[in-house]
This record gives sequence, structure tokens and C-alpha cells, in this order.
Amino acid sequence: MKGVVFTAVGAEPKVVDDLPVPVPGPDQVLVKSIWTAINPVDAFMSQYGLLVVNWPLVLGVDAAGVITDSGNEATEKYGLKAGDEVFGCTRLGCKGYSAGQEYYLMDARVTIPKPKNISLVEASTLGVGVETACLGLFAGLNIPLPDPKNLPAALDEWVVILGGASSVGKAAIQLAKASGYKVAASCSSKSSSVVEELGAVPFDYKAPLEEQLKKVLDITSGEASKVFDAVASDDPAICKQLFKAIKASDKFFATTNDWNPTIHDFEGGRTYKVQLGEIGRPEGTELNDKIEKYIPLIVALIETGKLKPSEYEIIGKGGFDDALKAYHHQVSGAGGSRKVVVKIQDP
Repeated sequence: MKGVVFTAVGAEPKVVDDLPVPVPGPDQVLVKSIWTAINPVDAFMSQYGLLVVNWPLVLGVDAAGVITDSGNEATEKYGLKAGDEVFGCTRLGCKGYSAGQEYYLMDARVTIPKPKNISLVEASTLGVGVETACLGLFAGLNIPLPDPKNLPAALDEWVVILGGASSVGKAAIQLAKASGYKVAASCSSKSSSVVEELGAVPFDYKAPLEEQLKKVLDITSGEASKVFDAVASDDPAICKQLFKAIKASDKFFATTNDWNPTIHDFEGGRTYKVQLGEIGRPEGTELNDKIEKYIPLIVALIETGKLKPSEYEIIGKGGFDDALKAYHHQVSGAGGSRKVVVKIQDP
């Protein structure tokens, strides 16, 4: 089958037509790839070899497609069957699991059934972002996982999200709001309306640090004890200053930067590093348990309109040559805060 591959660390991607069609195990499904969104992690893996188990590496971890085959356990335990539309983050860097090929495997327990009120292209914008945001909020900030059938009432408590206009940040805003929290979120001035539409109070990350600190303390009345960095800052300076300024006994900081060893606990707070890299893998039992528990909430919030897909940009008319273009478009930064998506093939 066809796919977009990187043959080695730092190699340019190319289209090939000799990839084997994978066979699903008992707890897996085989998915026909329809749409994939390109993520920064695609470049991290291809350029630095991070998280890559097998070469050649195939493009695409944010998947949306149609099940064509399923293992017995995938059907009997998880209710997944041929014809179902699904999405989510696939195993990273593992042979047979990438969305930038005609067919790929997904592990049933971390496969998300697509609600009927969104399209497959919209679903392709959600997987990595919303799963990362769930880990940041529920595992990292000690926010109780809401009951999707009985969401909590509004609380007089705040969550601060750094990078509120990013795909992870936008998902985090919506998840925090659904959990009852008020949200303050950093963004650029041109993205402030996007953040406000999601229900958060924006502050400008380009302002001097002292101004940001004063703004957040004013917004939250000094109650900024939960901070999620959705954009993997190398130095969470604003959070350090916040934790130094507030009196809360419990302080929680979560970050998507899991590679910088200099980020650790500070100013009496607990730091949590979000790691999605082992999703689906046998050694990722603890992570997979968490993602499985998040799926009912994700589905319910999408169905009720409380979790909306990211804004996206479609590259080309579809096919593997356009997948190459989509990769280069995302790497160049031309997509901005929008998800860069490409159709792999028709359903």
C-alpha cells in the first residue's frame, strides 16, 4: 500500500507504494485512513528520531478513518466493528500504526468513536490535542474527572492556560470549563477573540512578564494555583512568578514539555510532564488506562457541543502528494494556530 515515509533521521519524506497492510490483533482495529492532521510531533520524530521504534517512519499520528476489520476483543469488549468511524492518536513511531498510509492499526481501548455531529475532517483535528489536554488537566492539575452525565456546577476556582489559542490550549479551555472552572489563558492579541469565544479571559503573552503577572493576579483575584502550559515553554517564568506571589498551599503546574530536565517542582508546587508517547503500547499501561477513562467524557462533550473541533486548513484536494505538502506547510509554521489537515483518500 501507499504511504508517506521517512527512511532515517533527518531524511526528507517521500511517497512509497510497498508498505504491507497490517493485520489487527485481538484488541485492535484496522482503519482505512481518510484524514490526518499534521502535528509538531511528526517533525520531532522525523528530524530527531524521538519516540521512533521502527524505521522507516510513516507520517501521521492524528487519525480519522473507517474501521475495515477488527479483532474479537475489539468488537466484544469495546463495541468496535467494520464500518465504524473513529479517531484519536495512534501509536507513535511504530510500524503499521501511522495515519499517513492507506490502512493503519489502532488499539481498541484508546480508539475514540466519532460522534455523529462532527465530520471526519473535524475529528482529525481533535485526537492529539484533546488527549494531551486531558492529561494536563486531570492528571497534572489534580482536577477531578467529571461525570459526563452529570457535569459539575460552576466553581469559583481558576485554571490558567498558557497558549490558549493552540490546539491543545483550546481543548484545555473547553475541558476546564466543562469541569466547572473559570479560565484565564495567554495568547496573542490577534487570537484573543478566539480564546474569549471559548469562555476564557485572555491575557497577552507578549506583554512584559510583570504586566502578565499583574493581569493574571487581577483576573483570578490571586487564586492562580493551577497552571497548564499547553505550548511546551522552555522556561515557565510566568508560572514561577505566580506561584511565588500566591498563598495557596496546593499548587499544580502541568507542561507539555517533557524533554527539558531543568523543568521541575518550584515555589512549593508540583510539576507534571504530559507524556503521550507510549499511547497504545504494551508498556504504556498507566497512560492507556487514563486515556480509556477520558474517552466517554470526550465523546459526551463533543455530542453536546461543549468540545468543539479546532479551526483547520485543508491542504490540496487529497492524496499522498498533498500529504507531503501538508507536512512541509505545518513545519514552516504557515498554518499558524489552525490545524493543518489533509485527506489521504476517499472513504
